[in-house]
Amino acid sequence: MNKILSGLLLAGMLGASAQADIVRVEMGAGAWMNEFSGTVSSTTLPAPITAEVLGYDKETKGYAWLNIKHPVPVLPNLRLEYAAVDFSGTSTAAFTYKGDAYTINTKSDLTLDQIDVIMYYNILDNTGWTTIDLGLDVKLVDLAFNASSGVNTIAETETLPIPMAYGRLRFELPGTDLGVEGNAKYTAYKNSKVTDYSIKADYTLVDILPVDVALEVGYRFQQFDIDGTDFSTETTADFEIDGVFAGATIKF
Repeated sequence: MNKILSGLLLAGMLGASAQADIVRVEMGAGAWMNEFSGTVSSTTLPAPITAEVLGYDKETKGYAWLNIKHPVPVLPNLRLEYAAVDFSGTSTAAFTYKGDAYTINTKSDLTLDQIDVIMYYNILDNTGWTTIDLGLDVKLVDLAFNASSGVNTIAETETLPIPMAYGRLRFELPGTDLGVEGNAKYTAYKNSKVTDYSIKADYTLVDILPVDVALEVGYRFQQFDIDGTDFSTETTADFEIDGVFAGATIKF
């Protein structure tokens, strides 16, 4: 997944360089300090395991995004987002997965790396200092749950494509270099529901054509209520991930 993202980012940068007069490119990267709460279990012999039992704590991981706007009205614009989400720990109590027993001090890790491929239309483009985007997001989640007690082993790996509605609202504060924005993604499918939203503020440090450099800070929240049978996966989950993030952005 990281190789795919790197290729897409490189393509965006090359495209911006070659067509700077017709394409606008923004990108950013930083760190997200997130916390996991909730449960995971198997679709067979479900016995929910809590984050507290697994011994998971806050983790700080990287994120990156790329936004490409073009002047062709009938074609959607493109936004790509990547978030590395990974938790590991040592269990504080015994637990059961697929009917197999795992003792206290079992080491495990849960990976939920995500790429969002967002196709959107610019409803307002900094009109009255306001920007509104609406579109469709395909969230690709690399889900992996691994654990070993020395006797029993868990090794679940799936890639879940999750289509979601997408919306973004941005407001530039007049007479300042400060902007605030929020974006939201949501889907409900059979017995599953996924919510992903963030709010942030950014401050432009350098505003020299054709490049703007800014700092951003915000908060992101995700809720995954996934019935494994809806996605033909072995893992069922009902959990939340949330925390603050901070990074830098550049605009061409």
